[in-house]
Amino acid sequence: MRNYVKLLILIVVMVLTISCTVKYIPIPTNDIIITEDFGIYKTKGYSFAAENKYWVKDPQDITDYFTTFYVTLRNKTSVPMNVDKEDLVLLDELGNQYDAVSIDYLEKMLLPKQLEFLMLSNIEDSNTLDNTDSEFSDLLDNRKQILERWRRSKRNLITYSFHFGKVQPGAQKSGYVFFPKLESRNDKCQIVFRGKKIEYIRSDVKDKTKFLEKE
Repeated sequence: MRNYVKLLILIVVMVLTISCTVKYIPIPTNDIIITEDFGIYKTKGYSFAAENKYWVKDPQDITDYFTTFYVTLRNKTSVPMNVDKEDLVLLDELGNQYDAVSIDYLEKMLLPKQLEFLMLSNIEDSNTLDNTDSEFSDLLDNRKQILERWRRSKRNLITYSFHFGKVQPGAQKSGYVFFPKLESRNDKCQIVFRGKKIEYIRSDVKDKTKFLEKE
C-alpha cells in the first residue's frame, strides 16, 4: 500500500510540472487595435480583447495539453449580452478549428475526482494509526500537501477561467479560455469571436513582414 501511495505521489508531481510553450502575438489589421500583446476589436455594442497568455498557476500542466488565451469582453449595451462557448474559436494556420473546452472537462482530465477520494481515504486511515515512524510521517505530510495543491488547482480554474453566459449591461468578464493544444509548427493562428478574426503570429518568427502584408 505504501509503495502504491508513493507511486501516486510521483505521478501527481510529474503531472504538475511546468512545460514550455510558444507565444503568439497579435498582427495589426483593419479594425484591430494592438495594446501590448492584446488584439482588441470594438463595436458599438461590445469590446473584445484576447492575448495568448500562459497559464502559470496550478494545475501547471495545462500548457502541455491546451493553448490558453486571456480574454476580456465588455458589454456596452443596456441589455444583458449572452455569450456561448461556440461564439469563440481558435483557428490554426491551415484553418483547422479548435473549440474552447469547459472547466468541467479540464477538471475531469487533470483533476480526477478519484484522486481526492483516494487521498482523503489514505489521510483519514493514517490518522487512526499510532505510527511514529519518520518516513511514514513524511509520507502523510506529502499526501496532505498534494491534496491541498489539488484543491487549490480547482479554485484557480473556477476563479481565473472565463465563464461563458450572460454579461450584464455595462459589465465585463475576463479570464482564461482553453483550447486543445495548437501544434508548434503553426507560425500563425486566429482567434474568432462572432465571425470577427484577430490574427496572431509566433513571437519567434524572424521574417514577420510577409504576415503584415494585406492578403
